[in-house]
Amino acid sequence: MAFNYEFPYTDPNLYNDDWLLRKMKDLLTKMEDLDEWREQHEAQYEELKKLYDDIISGNFPDSVIKAFYDWMSVNALDLVASLIKHVYFGLTDDGYFCAFIPKNWSDIHFDSVTDFSDPLYGHLLLMYD
Repeated sequence: MAFNYEFPYTDPNLYNDDWLLRKMKDLLTKMEDLDEWREQHEAQYEELKKLYDDIISGNFPDSVIKAFYDWMSVNALDLVASLIKHVYFGLTDDGYFCAFIPKNWSDIHFDSVTDFSDPLYGHLLLMYD
């Protein structure tokens, strides 16, 4: 009868000590590797933590200010364009007055005063839900 010595057995008479010892050795090796990795990267971690703490406290390093300025120089127009949209008014081909309203203005309703006695008669009203 051939036994597979790669995995532990459930039968207590057939315990595979080699498997247990190999797993413990692998665990110890990985723990040592983790300690080495931590020692190598601890200085970088401390540097990043200091940078993070400076940014959170409002003391922006010059490198962060320059990077933000460079990013804004490239992306500011697109950022503003995506947030602020304009309503355009014009005439249709049939001669009717119309408003071209962007989708992000869906909460704003356009109306006009139709009561002749109202001093705002004919004015355009913008109502927000």
